[in-house]
Amino acid sequence: MISPTGKGIRVDKEGDGQLGASRGKRRHRGVDYLCDNGQDIVAPFDFRIVRVAYPKVDLVMKGIMWEFGSSNGRMYYFVPHKDLIGKKVQEGQIIGVAQSVSEYYKLPNMEDHVHFQVNY
Repeated sequence: MISPTGKGIRVDKEGDGQLGASRGKRRHRGVDYLCDNGQDIVAPFDFRIVRVAYPKVDLVMKGIMWEFGSSNGRMYYFVPHKDLIGKKVQEGQIIGVAQSVSEYYKLPNMEDHVHFQVNY
């Protein structure tokens, strides 16, 4: 597995992007990879993009649901390329463009990132 952004894991004044990091009464269920708004996002490994997914109900911030064999998960905070929905992608293949999490949620102390999660 490679970083979908080519960068490391987010740790900033708003929190730690590591798997299992504290989120108050809950634990972070994914990994947040640093990115720049507008940068290309790549597939971290081979998988099939199932559909477009949304972290919130307002449909502004986007992402995908993915599957590989019996495993599945999601990636958020990027606009996926529509022509890849329902298709298999290869590790390193460009699958979309990063959105600005800090601007959208009005959290200037949060660095932009892509959230990657395996459902378990």
